Amino acid sequence: MITATSRYANSTVVMLTKNNIDVQVIVPSTAESYTFNYIFYTIGGSDRVDQLAQAFYGDPTQWWRIGDANPEILDWGSLVAGTQIRIPNA
Repeated sequence: MITATSRYANSTVVMLTKNNIDVQVIVPSTAESYTFNYIFYTIGGSDRVDQLAQAFYGDPTQWWRIGDANPEILDWGSLVAGTQIRIPNA
């Protein structure tokens, strides 16, 4: 269930089958155009998005802010050292 205060409030949830296992997936609503201030950060060898959120925002659960600013990155579990990402200003 997606709560009314969630950033996914206007999204839908669908059931997909992966490796014969049914999983629920959030399908975000149509993206709305917006602007934000950011800095570039170059990924190091052991960086993880939750650790970056802790370092920049003081809260690892804020990783989604970095994810939203970098929609071209689909798999945050396999960041390549040297990749430049945007870190939105806190």
